[in-house]
Amino acid sequence: MRPALSSVEALCGAGTGTRLPVPVVTQRLTLRTFQEDDADSFSELMSDADATKYIGGTKSRSAAADSVRYMRDAFISRGWGTLAVALSDSRECIGYCGVRPLLNTPDVELAFALKRSVWNRGYATEAAEASLDVAFKYLSVDRVVATVYPENLASIRVLTKLGMLRQGPIFGAWPNNTALIYSLGRTAWRI
Repeated sequence: MRPALSSVEALCGAGTGTRLPVPVVTQRLTLRTFQEDDADSFSELMSDADATKYIGGTKSRSAAADSVRYMRDAFISRGWGTLAVALSDSRECIGYCGVRPLLNTPDVELAFALKRSVWNRGYATEAAEASLDVAFKYLSVDRVVATVYPENLASIRVLTKLGMLRQGPIFGAWPNNTALIYSLGRTAWRI
């Protein structure tokens, strides 16, 4: 007997063979499934207190490697999720971006984080745009949300550039107690 699908899985066509095509290639980036050899580069991101300030704090190299495996395996099993963001010219992993289930909700969340060494170059917006393109094209979702701390002005700018609108505060298991939720509907996206 097949287990029942969660509402997020049903919403996104899990069990129907719906898979995001990877790699997703933009002008300067390649979004691809994580590989074991991304662990060192990903560890650089996850050991930086400034870069991880709004995503749960720093992680050891071992915990970062576990995260790489978790994101890779989740994408492979689900057919969609968080991808490694790599520079197209060097293939260096500079962070992650993609859509994933938002825990304890029926929503699909856009999530991204990049190494501080590549901030302010438009990579976050470029990766997030590509993630939204494939999500709305291949998944049966009517909206994608993003959660962000009010103090995280750089990420709020990215979400605003994407056309996401602030819906209000949300409360939950965040270290700062309150986050903001932004959303973007399929009909508002420029597929």
